[in-house]
Amino acid sequence: MTPPTIHDVLRHEIDTLPVRLAEEVLDFILFVKSRHAEELHLWQQIETTYAYRKQHPESVTTVTVKQWEEAMAYLDSE
Repeated sequence: MTPPTIHDVLRHEIDTLPVRLAEEVLDFILFVKSRHAEELHLWQQIETTYAYRKQHPESVTTVTVKQWEEAMAYLDSE
């Protein structure tokens, strides 16, 4: 007999849970899926930006620390 898969074990555990606990498990599953979807989206944005900058190096502006701090100074005043 083959050992049960993780899906089989999860199904069994979920099937034996009281409704209230099953609701909490569902909330957690949806949270984890949402977090992973967000992380995937962010990585896709990073890859897109990296590819664009690689193709258009003239659009990348390099600044000194002083220039950056001057440009971001308004954030400290808010």
